[in-house]
Amino acid sequence: MKTLFRNALALLALAPASPAADLISSGDWTETINASKLVSGAGSNLQSQLQSLAGVTTLTISNVSGAWTLRARRSGGSWPSDVTLLVKRTSAGSGSGSVAGGDAFVELTGSDVEIFSGSDARSNVALQFKLTGLSVGISPANYLSSIIFTVQ
Repeated sequence: MKTLFRNALALLALAPASPAADLISSGDWTETINASKLVSGAGSNLQSQLQSLAGVTTLTISNVSGAWTLRARRSGGSWPSDVTLLVKRTSAGSGSGSVAGGDAFVELTGSDVEIFSGSDARSNVALQFKLTGLSVGISPANYLSSIIFTVQ
């Protein structure tokens, strides 16, 4: 019994670790909020939400075999508590694998949230972003945030 257990451990130790998936994110979104974003000119409020163009950021997931999940979170920078950043997938991209879900906006916070799932390699999966909760009551400043994407 001892020998069988020891051999099993030796085989596990020799098994190669599966490599991590590669993830490449291309593109970003910068929005200048000024008088042109007012609902109806001077004295009115800001548009309460703004959206990027579809495909402003694309993701390529490679060096992966089998099922995976794409997660994302907002990182860094101060952020007004009333403003929400959301993301959704606007294309499935191309490649040997497939993608599912992610076609509705999902709120990004400081914690990982699932955006969509897939299998095998995919390239040029397009994303779109949206800001909500904007108003003239928010102090003028430069607000920055990075988005951390992970494949699990």
